[in-house]
Amino acid sequence: MKSLDLRAQAWLDDMFLYCGANVYGPDKLKEELGWSSEWSERLRRNFDYVLENRSLTADDYARRTDIEFENDEALFAYVEALRDFLFSDGPYPEFEG
Repeated sequence: MKSLDLRAQAWLDDMFLYCGANVYGPDKLKEELGWSSEWSERLRRNFDYVLENRSLTADDYARRTDIEFENDEALFAYVEALRDFLFSDGPYPEFEG
């Protein structure tokens, strides 16, 4: 297993806190992001970074959040849907775990 870069790790840590299997809270996260802050801007940049670089895998995500995806493509489709929900008018992101 390769180690993750700091931005991907920071993003995973936020996903663990707000979107892990035990708390799955995209609604709460979206509410928190409604307040413009340095953290919300950093999280958005980290979403973009993770989607652009794809430096983590579905296994990395599962180890940190306890949410499994069939493959990396399914993970990144979900991450994109989650970003669209959180930062624009996308529908609530569903996942099949």
